[in-house]
Amino acid sequence: MQPLPETDAIPIFEKTQHELISLLKSLSTDEWEYSTSSSTWNVKDVIAHLLDGDLRRLSLHRDNHKMQDPSDPINSYESLVDYLNDLNNTWVRASKRLSPRLLIELTEFTTPKVIQHLKGLDPKDPALFSVGWAGEAESENWFDIAREYTEKWHHQQQVREATGRPLLVGEQWLSPLLNTLIRGVPPVYDKYADKNADEQIEIYITGVIDNSWILTTENNRWQLYESNGDEAKTTIELDDDTAWRVFTKNITEQEALKRIKIAGNQKLGQLISKTVSYMK
Repeated sequence: MQPLPETDAIPIFEKTQHELISLLKSLSTDEWEYSTSSSTWNVKDVIAHLLDGDLRRLSLHRDNHKMQDPSDPINSYESLVDYLNDLNNTWVRASKRLSPRLLIELTEFTTPKVIQHLKGLDPKDPALFSVGWAGEAESENWFDIAREYTEKWHHQQQVREATGRPLLVGEQWLSPLLNTLIRGVPPVYDKYADKNADEQIEIYITGVIDNSWILTTENNRWQLYESNGDEAKTTIELDDDTAWRVFTKNITEQEALKRIKIAGNQKLGQLISKTVSYMK
């Protein structure tokens, strides 16, 4: 079976950021205060969070700045998530002092610098940040950049939904997005399913990308490959709108299962609804 291909996300990352700046400039004063699907954050909070990501990327990665050590040791995935959530919330609270206009200006300032930095990285070199939700302790730069694209797209989508703006759901957006987010599926099966089971699951995502993958057990873990056309014992089919909403937890597991078609082992197929392709 063929391993999953790498995703060159820099071109679509750049387009996403330009779309973000145009979106922000179109928002009314009231719209900055609209609630979003992102926990307790409103539109302004989400944009402040995206800016924080840019500033951290430039400071820690480009400039090799060393942050203060966390007060509690990070010795598990859960403790890492707690640490990141605290960083995020601390910044968002402080950013309530900033005006929407300043947030736009700062985003315009950081965007070209982040893009320039990412373009200068060797895609195959070890990334500063591993993609933990994909089960990796160390990742290559191309994957970290693709993950960063999904983060930018996901939060911009929250703002677009909150303000009634058109969503970024064409093939150019969803192909790199879903080819990245799908990598969060194997860790879910590692956690909830038998790693030694003689199973093959084919996952179909239909719509503008129309793609499929094989999920199977190998070396005491679940692995994801490109589909090879072989018949699988269990098949999972979901459309692209359902897929991105499942992987970013835009809908509940119960809502997801109403929209997902499973043939074969129902219990095994339903586990895909637990996928979380971001740090949570």
